[in-house]
Amino acid sequence: MADAVLRGEIAAFRLPDVLTLLSNARKSGTLVLQHGERQASFFFEEGALVFASSNQEQFRLGSILLRKKKITPEQRGRIDELMQRDGGRFGALAVQEHVLTAEQLRDFLKVQVSEIVFDAFVWNGGTFAFVRDATLPPYAVTIAIDLPNLIMEGARRIEEWEQCVALLPDKSVVFRVVATPRDEKITLTAEEWKLLFLINGQRTLEELCESSDEPLPVYRVVYGLYANKLIEEVRGARATDEGDATVRQGEPRFGSEATVQDEEAHDDTSLLLSSDGRLSYSDVVRPTLAQLRVESGELAGRVIPLAEPEYLIGRHRDNGIQIPDIGVSGFHARIYRGPDGFTLEDLKSRNGTWINGTRIYHATLTNGDRVHLGQTDLVYEVLFNAPVSS
Repeated sequence: MADAVLRGEIAAFRLPDVLTLLSNARKSGTLVLQHGERQASFFFEEGALVFASSNQEQFRLGSILLRKKKITPEQRGRIDELMQRDGGRFGALAVQEHVLTAEQLRDFLKVQVSEIVFDAFVWNGGTFAFVRDATLPPYAVTIAIDLPNLIMEGARRIEEWEQCVALLPDKSVVFRVVATPRDEKITLTAEEWKLLFLINGQRTLEELCESSDEPLPVYRVVYGLYANKLIEEVRGARATDEGDATVRQGEPRFGSEATVQDEEAHDDTSLLLSSDGRLSYSDVVRPTLAQLRVESGELAGRVIPLAEPEYLIGRHRDNGIQIPDIGVSGFHARIYRGPDGFTLEDLKSRNGTWINGTRIYHATLTNGDRVHLGQTDLVYEVLFNAPVSS
């Protein structure tokens, strides 16, 4: 093997981070992973992960076909006998014996590659080394899939709670979104998108788990988003009401809520991902053009267009919507474009966030809703709402 140009410990650099680095740098070569007796090799072409191999018995083609009930134990035994007697590869012999068609063989060879990748995602130790030699084995059947989706699917495959805790050991960590999801080619399930919308730079991992009946699925989704660099840890707590000169008030009064692919390459996404992982950002978020009209307070008469996917609202100057009201907390609320239009979320403010006279913590806004923060009243107005796609 040629000399490695990049090497390290998997415990220090998780596999998704290494894969993303090689993808973004558009590298060609072979990434070799070693953990005890286990070894796996990943092949890259211009930053695209195209093939993987493993020395583990469970990832032999015969083992995968048997596990997925595509062959019987008797058929596998017969093909193994032919291999020992005459030589040859399992897949070619399976086609020869009419156990698989040539098309089925090609598909399952791609599944074999993906299973090797998914397994390596949860290795808790070992080493990696990247060499520039990218010579594929003569029997290789390459895959074509966006790396972010492959990483997300790997997170979905994690089945053990202990693995999740090892990957995300600090339940008090707070995450925030670092990129606009619509700029990603990643596809998520509806439940995964729902969780992503709840990540706001305020909730801890433990608090995110409270949104689900069991924490394991939450950990898996958060790990997938984190590995894809769609979210990041918040370093240092955001300003809260402790030490904040917010004036406490009573209830309000109202006058009357990435991998680059060849354009000609076949896309194996539907073959390798879960059947329900099909929703892109545009699939789940209704395009909504809206604004907030300020009716009282220092900003009375001002119209605030909601042109961005998300705004923080509060008295602090770092907010996208700054309200100079001593009854408004430094970081009071968050408004973001969600699946059904804009959603308003309270950020543990001192005086609360109110819609139409009712205190809310998380609510989807509808046209004409009256929002009350401190002593400031705003009206939510929808200018355009795209119809729900069928």
